[in-house]
Amino acid sequence: MTLNAQGFQIFDLPETGEDVLKSFDDLAFDEYIGNGNRWRRFSQYRLEHRDGDWEFERLPHRPYVTYSKFNPIAGGIRRHYQPIEVDLVEHIREACAQIPLPEDDVWQINVHQYRVIANKELQGVVVPEGVHQDGHEFVVISVYNRAGITGAELTLRAADDKETPIFTATLPAGQAIAFDDRALWHYVTDIVPVEEEGHRDITVVSFSRWNERWYGDAFEEDAIGEGRG
Repeated sequence: MTLNAQGFQIFDLPETGEDVLKSFDDLAFDEYIGNGNRWRRFSQYRLEHRDGDWEFERLPHRPYVTYSKFNPIAGGIRRHYQPIEVDLVEHIREACAQIPLPEDDVWQINVHQYRVIANKELQGVVVPEGVHQDGHEFVVISVYNRAGITGAELTLRAADDKETPIFTATLPAGQAIAFDDRALWHYVTDIVPVEEEGHRDITVVSFSRWNERWYGDAFEEDAIGEGRG
């Protein structure tokens, strides 16, 4: 399977163990973005295809940095998150197959593990930055759990028409979507609790070629400098 003519693909996640599902209970509060309703961990890898499979090298832990042009709320700063503790490699490997990730290049990936909650006091904002692109080549959003909520409707829009959705879906737990981040804008609506409180657990994996990597001193200085204008 590969991305369709519009640049995306929905697929089922591999079997998910209890260790992965329970790991979402142990995320750290995200003080940088959102309205006090999200928890997160973050890690980075280098991927190289050898002997018929992807090899994952976990990179030394660094803060997360993005450009202000992609995230006007929290771009251009170093965000310090705790590293991911659970093994997500097999799920990421399945994402590589779904794109399918070109094997003739080395890749760098950012892996974000999130929980977003909603209750009477906290609006369930999923995407504070609104309709956006992340600035990578490919992005994969995987849903692990939806507990006591409605909402989280995802829309994709063509790069040349930010206003008109070309695809809309609410992904259930156990499904993921891979898409071409340069060809599409994306957005997810707020979650709404059906009782006192609810939450949605996801991972987001962003793929960049190694020569365009979002990792290291030079990249961080460039992204932070861009934010200063």
